[in-house]
Amino acid sequence: MARQEQILTTPDGTCIWVESNGNTSKPAIVFVHGLSCTALGWDRQFADEGLQRDFHLVRYEMRGHGRSTKYFEEERYESRRIADDFRTVCEAFGVVKPFLMGWSLGGAIVVDVVTAFGADYLSGIIYVGGSIVALHYHSVCRHPVMTALFPRITSHASDDLSESAERFVESCVAAPLSYEEKLSFMGGFLMQPRAARFWSIKRRQDHTVWERTARRIPVLVVQGTEDLHCLYETMTSIARRVYERVEVKMMHGIGHSPHFENPAETNGIVAAWVKEISASREDRQ
Repeated sequence: MARQEQILTTPDGTCIWVESNGNTSKPAIVFVHGLSCTALGWDRQFADEGLQRDFHLVRYEMRGHGRSTKYFEEERYESRRIADDFRTVCEAFGVVKPFLMGWSLGGAIVVDVVTAFGADYLSGIIYVGGSIVALHYHSVCRHPVMTALFPRITSHASDDLSESAERFVESCVAAPLSYEEKLSFMGGFLMQPRAARFWSIKRRQDHTVWERTARRIPVLVVQGTEDLHCLYETMTSIARRVYERVEVKMMHGIGHSPHFENPAETNGIVAAWVKEISASREDRQ
């Protein structure tokens, strides 16, 4: 199918940028980016001919980010609103029981979706690049580098913000970014209001329903050994406690962004896993 790019309106009037690509007759994967980033972070997935052929690919930009509405108020980042954004994206393209692929902060959307709509809403979860399994656990999983950066990336001082933006994007990868890549990453960061960044990560999120009911959702973790945002051993231990089926794929020499740093291997791992989970579900039906 041809790419379809839209601006959707959610139940609370928020505008959400979204794009669809790939084969609509195949299992759907909804891609959710990380903090202060945009959907451009998934370009190396959306350009992959194998993924286009075998899956329905959908990506969107979370409220407070990119081309979507950017709010300053805490209440605009309530969990149910975040979940409604995800459902609005799915319904716009007729997506039922998608796989959710969350990079970093994008992984925390799982908690909102499961709390609002139940564990059966998702076919599976792919946590890539030190995903935040729940905001409740962010502090214990946060790498010291990210802990030191957080006060600076939410600073009111513009001089601090420009410097910390550069440090933030550099910490997202193990090998240095090209100048063009760095500017692309920094553009997503700097177009976001400080308040939107703060409330995206500091909003209130009840993790208890998710932790109690999500056990049967299959999970894949794709993780780099050089991640400077996440203490991944802690993160994966929490995931194994919550979910009964967790597969972990480690990438040596890769940082916080496996899908960007090593897209060929990441895309192959994701494709094989989604096909396996989809086939096992069909066998049970």
